[in-house]
Amino acid sequence: MGLQVYFVRHGQTVWNVEKRMQGWQNSPLTAKGEAEATLLGKTLAQMVKDGSIDNIDGVYSSPSKRAIQTSEHLNEFIKTDLRIVPQFQELNMGNWEGQRFGDIKANDSKEWHDFWYDQSHYQAHNGGETFKELSQRIRKGFNRVVEGVNGGTIVIVSHRIAIRFLIASLVKENVLTIPDPKSTSLSHLTQDGDGDFRVDFLNRIVY
Repeated sequence: MGLQVYFVRHGQTVWNVEKRMQGWQNSPLTAKGEAEATLLGKTLAQMVKDGSIDNIDGVYSSPSKRAIQTSEHLNEFIKTDLRIVPQFQELNMGNWEGQRFGDIKANDSKEWHDFWYDQSHYQAHNGGETFKELSQRIRKGFNRVVEGVNGGTIVIVSHRIAIRFLIASLVKENVLTIPDPKSTSLSHLTQDGDGDFRVDFLNRIVY
């Protein structure tokens, strides 16, 4: 069997609850977010124990503190190598970071619409990254990770937008067909003998 990749979005954060954009900035996990990550870690460890998934060879985390916190909770139970991959960082959202959704929409309605619904026209006038820049960055990081592993099973802990664009790149689909991952949801891709990836499931809460 080829490489098995499990994608995990970080647990719920304070700014998630407050509906603020995070990007490269950070807010800590809420008590619920920590509990979600703990439950997912326990569940993954049990899935390995009962043979429903293979042994996990490594956890690869975004450098954002919220992703590292989530990864550490997972790894309390998985007990494998934990590595930080800078390219798995979320989209840089420029001066939107820290702002509430409603304020951004009111002040920059066209850019806000394109951000969510028409990504091909999103220009990142906020001073952050374009979606093309994000997609190239995370794919470069993923390729480097894959070069360092020989098949096996890995977990990538990242962010809502970064995960969507990386999966879309791997399966060659429009990002709009990839569901918005919920906090601590699990998505699974398998690589075949030709190096192509297929989706086994997306955005699943398993605990």
